[in-house]
Amino acid sequence: MVFAIDELPAGCELATSGLEDLQVQAALPPAELVSYFTERPDAREQVLSQSYDKRYTPSTFIEEIEGGYQVGWFNHDRMHVRRFRDFSQAAADYLLFSFGRGRLRCQPSNQAMEPTADQGYA
Repeated sequence: MVFAIDELPAGCELATSGLEDLQVQAALPPAELVSYFTERPDAREQVLSQSYDKRYTPSTFIEEIEGGYQVGWFNHDRMHVRRFRDFSQAAADYLLFSFGRGRLRCQPSNQAMEPTADQGYA
């Protein structure tokens, strides 16, 4: 799998409250960030709890859904949603998005990198 970063959607801003412990990881290259979450399954609960405990909008979110996870922007409604089967990829997207770096793009290594549209599973 090849990872890249897409631009931050217009109108979205930093949403790092409660993620201070992961600031260093948020600066990692995309593949290293995915590996970080793959190697540390205990980080799953930390990231999900932080998102579920938010009491403000607008903000980024990550949540479990049937078949995986979805990450996006919440401002009275879910926007800019991307779905992932793999938690490590979803968490990497959530961190990149929350820290204003952009959105994770996942592409099989044998295909050319093209921007992914909102929705579909990565």
